[in-house]
Amino acid sequence: MIRRALLCGAFIAALTACGASDSSQASLAHSSNAHTHPMSLGVSESVVDPDSGRRGSFGVVCPFSHRNEDDPIVFPDESGASHQHDYFGATSVSASTRWKSLLRMPNLCKSMGDLSAYWAPTLQANLIDVDPTEMAVYLRTPTEADPSAIVTPPNGLELISVRSGWTCARTDAPTAQMQHCPSPSTTRLILEYPDCWDGKNLSSADHYSHVAVSVRGQCPTTHPKMIPQMATEIRYELKKFPKDTTYALSSGALDTAHADAILVWDQKVLSKEIRSCIKRRVNCDLTWFTAIQG
Repeated sequence: MIRRALLCGAFIAALTACGASDSSQASLAHSSNAHTHPMSLGVSESVVDPDSGRRGSFGVVCPFSHRNEDDPIVFPDESGASHQHDYFGATSVSASTRWKSLLRMPNLCKSMGDLSAYWAPTLQANLIDVDPTEMAVYLRTPTEADPSAIVTPPNGLELISVRSGWTCARTDAPTAQMQHCPSPSTTRLILEYPDCWDGKNLSSADHYSHVAVSVRGQCPTTHPKMIPQMATEIRYELKKFPKDTTYALSSGALDTAHADAILVWDQKVLSKEIRSCIKRRVNCDLTWFTAIQG
């Protein structure tokens, strides 16, 4: 099993149940032109979840791999049709990538089980591309959910984030705008994804209809299969830039932050992690947060 200490701190505490108010909804850009994400729940609110230390979870770190102007979910086989993306994990993702090709593609994720592709718009500082250091991927029990109801997500499942926020290490207040993080903190973009699946489709024409978001631990009848709640944290080292630096994303303003994933795992490894960590309510990899929860 994966056993890596990820210093997630209050990042996990800041992930909230899916119920952000309309006033906090963020517009996400997912094409060459900005448009409103149909499932956007806005910026993660600064609400510490008192139950987060008792919910099972595990995670893996995936270093930055490469970038291009492709998007194999939104613009399959249309090279150069998207705004620029940074990729994590799989090393040669392009517009033509399909999930089965990820089974054979080299992958930088620090787990022998995770063969997924993850990507997000490129961060820019004064119009200069910034290389992220890595993405941390967390999977855990959704808020108020019964862990025994969680199923292993299938290979090829496509996910697009529904909530985003910028934060510093060990802070519990994600915001729509980037915070200036004093040393030794690291600037982090955190994103959450749907945790309910229709049980049939790996994708959908609008890229969202095959999945949904749980409410108080329950999935809608249209999407009855609960999967682990996935959250990703993209980490940037920005200390070399002055405080007056203008930041943006290749998709537009900072509040257009989003990320995509094509999930591909060694299914035996993934099922074992879910069984050993999530269903047993054990924080397998989040050792710092587990420690402060006691």
